[in-house]
This record gives sequence, C-alpha cells and structure tokens, in this order.
Amino acid sequence: MNLPSSRHLLALAAASALAGGCGSSGNAATPGDASIGDASSSRADGATAGSSPDAEGSPSDAATQDEPQELPPVDAGPCPILSQLLDGGWLNVSPPGSNYASTYSGINAVAVRSDNPSIVYAGADSNGMFRSTDCGATWALVSTGQNATAMKSGRPWSLVIDPVTPDVMYTVEGYGTSGLWKSTNAGVDWTDVLTPEISDAFYVGGQITGISMDPGDHTHLVIESHQGDGCSYGTGPDGGPLIGTCIAESTDSGMTWKLLQIPQPWEENSSVAIITRETWLWGGFFGGLWQTSNEGMTWTEVSVNDAGSSPGLPNAYAETNYYEPYSWQDSSGRYYLPTKSWFLPGGVIRSDPNDTSRWTAIPGSPQAQFLYPTSTQLVMSSEADPHYYVASQSDPTTWSPLDGPDAALNSQGGLGVYEAYDSAHHILYSSCFNSGLWEKYVP
Repeated sequence: MNLPSSRHLLALAAASALAGGCGSSGNAATPGDASIGDASSSRADGATAGSSPDAEGSPSDAATQDEPQELPPVDAGPCPILSQLLDGGWLNVSPPGSNYASTYSGINAVAVRSDNPSIVYAGADSNGMFRSTDCGATWALVSTGQNATAMKSGRPWSLVIDPVTPDVMYTVEGYGTSGLWKSTNAGVDWTDVLTPEISDAFYVGGQITGISMDPGDHTHLVIESHQGDGCSYGTGPDGGPLIGTCIAESTDSGMTWKLLQIPQPWEENSSVAIITRETWLWGGFFGGLWQTSNEGMTWTEVSVNDAGSSPGLPNAYAETNYYEPYSWQDSSGRYYLPTKSWFLPGGVIRSDPNDTSRWTAIPGSPQAQFLYPTSTQLVMSSEADPHYYVASQSDPTTWSPLDGPDAALNSQGGLGVYEAYDSAHHILYSSCFNSGLWEKYVP
C-alpha cells in the first residue's frame, strides 16, 4: 500500500538535537443500538454536541482533505525558565496544586500549544487541567468553568490540541466521568461531545483510552473504548459472541460519530494512530499490530519480521505510543513504532517506505513504549522502565542510553510516560506519573 511520503505531525515538531546527559535536577515548582461501520449518530436532544455559538473547529470553517490546513502564525512567547535549563539537566516543573506525588498516576498527558509554544498544558490525576504560559515556570488550574468537577474526576490519559484552532482541545477522564471532553476556549469550559449511541457502546458510558487526530485534517478524530463488550464481530466456538474493540470516528470535530470495531479483544496500552484519512494502525498489549486501509471498515493483522514472532506479535506488543497515538515517519517514507516484550526481542519496528503493511524489527534496538521526535533525534521511554534512549533521525538503527530525570520511579516502576516538545525554546517535556512533570533543554 502506497502512502504519501510526508505528513504533518500532530504533536508539535521539534527544532533541535537532543543533548546527552541529564543528571541534575531542580525544583522550579515543588511539588442504543448503533450499526457498526455504516451509521453516523448525533445528539438525541437535537443539540450539537460540544458546540456553542462561537465554538471553533466547526464544519463551516473546517479544513477538508482537499484543502491544505492553514496553521496560525507562531509567537514563541515568554520563557523565563530557560536560563535554568542551560546546564543540560532536567528540571521538575510539576504544577503546584496538582498533588502529583499523592495520586496513583500523578501528571498524565502533556501538550504544547503550536501557535505559542510557551503555553503548556498538563492533566493531573483527579486534580484537573493545568496551564503554564511561560514554559512551566508558573502554573494555574485552567479547567475552572463548565464541568470543572468532571475535569477533576479521573486520569487525563490523552490530550489533543487542535493545531488549526488551538483554543480547541480534547481530553478524557480515565476511571472518572465518562465522555470525550472538548474545550473551545483554551481549557476553561468543557463539554462531553459523545453521542448516546457511542456512549452506550463504549465501556461504562464512554470510557476512552486514546484520542487520535488526523495529521492532515484537524476535524477528523478517532477514539477507542477503554475495555467493554459493546462491539462483537461474530460467534465463538462456544456459541457466544466474539468481542472486539469499539472505536468511533468523527469527521466534524466531534459533532457526529460513526461506531466501528476492531476484530480483536481490547488490549491494555492500545490506541489507534491515524496515518492517512483511510489508513490507521492499532497496537496493544499482546495484541499484535493491525491496519485498516478503508477508514476502519476492515482490519488486517500486520506481519512484523524479526521481532521474535511472525506474522504479528502474539507474544509481544506493538505500541502506537500508549494512549497518545503517534507514528514517526522518516524522509524515506518509513514509519517507526516502539514495541515491548517480556519474552522476545521486541524493539523498534519500521515499515517499508510508504507501506505500513510491511514491518521489520531493527536489530539491537531497545524496547520501549513511547517514541517521540525532536528535529534531529528520536527519544524513547517507558512507564515501567526508568531508561530513556536516543537515536539520530538520520540513523534510527543506532540507539544510545539517555539519562532521565533524577526522580523516584513512578507507580509503574518507570519514568517517562508522556512526552511533548517546544520547538521554539528547545524544551522536551516528560511527564512521569506520580514522579512529576520534568523538562530539559535540548539544543
């Protein structure tokens, strides 16, 4: 299958090489029946889900696949903390009031605003959404408006900022109030944009694992149910239903949704990564790697050679970057994903050029769960492993250890769970669950 040779990154593209060594630490802030596959649904009460009279990202101003996305101009913004990072170490910039050390998963998803990279958002377990306007030097609780209580109810496993209309954001509250939460005013007010059909099919009324935004169309979203039995794809040998993984697609910024399914039981650490409008990838804990080339209508398990098993990864698992779906593509058109296994080699896998139906493991590459680019490097980390790794984008076959934050291991026994990058100030952010939010200057 041929794919375009380039893509616009959803995550903010980095602009600098990664520096080695980061042993020092500091504390800047202490601490119903939806038909599967062919039915769209809308709010039963006639209201437009998640919309308001001045809501951004509506279909009337949305980009389409035939129109290039026009991104707003970039204002780097103030970054007074930068001088504290020039020694090359990591700095603890956990938001005061986040209570990160006293909750199970502490700081979850973190995201940098593309039009003003000094603005950073961090979701805190059971404590709300925090925002910094100065590269993490100071923080304030931003989710203080509509549904403020719901925004403090769970774990923000996934957070996406619309790159075209950056005041529009999406997040979830894992094990908290169900729904896909959307803000149209930069994180102050939030509205659940799931329709009843999707809520009914998803686990516990709409528990969502990850949010994926199409890199070529900011109105195109795919979400995955966290567990559940609302989607079945056949009858098993015992006469019972074969339970698949529920996912849902919106092509209008969450106003309407189509219920879809993956013919594979739900797996922990899974999510859907959108490659193009039609082509998506899904990987999860012991679930192998799966691909659709027709917007989720049908799925095929993908062969991964030399990863310890073939076809697929039945004894390992491919990661589409945990609950923050993403796949990096190099200049030759190859896509890269991390994999992890307790029994087999695992490591980084890469596709053939512009063909995500064929993958090969990179010999000797480290196992990890998260892979994220700067402008010239790739960084990998894991929630259950304290090690970080780095490779040059010009040679992703050669990996080296990278010192991580000088922090206690998190509740999972590792450190880096989510990463984000500020390309204007060259700052890498790494959230480490209950070990806090850390940042590092990467010149």
